[in-house]
Amino acid sequence: MEGHSVQNEKGMTDRSDQRRLSLLFAALSDETRMKILALLERRPRSVNEVVDMFTLTQPTITRHLQTLHKAGLVNVKREGLKKLYSLDESALRKAFSEFGHTFKCCQSMLDKGSN
Repeated sequence: MEGHSVQNEKGMTDRSDQRRLSLLFAALSDETRMKILALLERRPRSVNEVVDMFTLTQPTITRHLQTLHKAGLVNVKREGLKKLYSLDESALRKAFSEFGHTFKCCQSMLDKGSN
């Protein structure tokens, strides 16, 4: 189906929406990045704070954080010399809602949940 746009009843045909969701799910497909998101959900953290939670190097964690940021899942705020990373909860909710609404079988469930 690559190169084709599929339209659903909600009208999601924009290829940029499809690309954005693909980028998001590619970012979520890594177990380490999912664990990082769970940490960031609790509170904003610096790279070093995240590194302390893993047995990975700082450059590796930085690449994971950059991937999450590029996918729109993480916000970055500079505080002095360090950057604080936080989960963008509204972006995550919006992406999952948009993805779910591309399938008729999920639309009514999602619509009920937003009441």
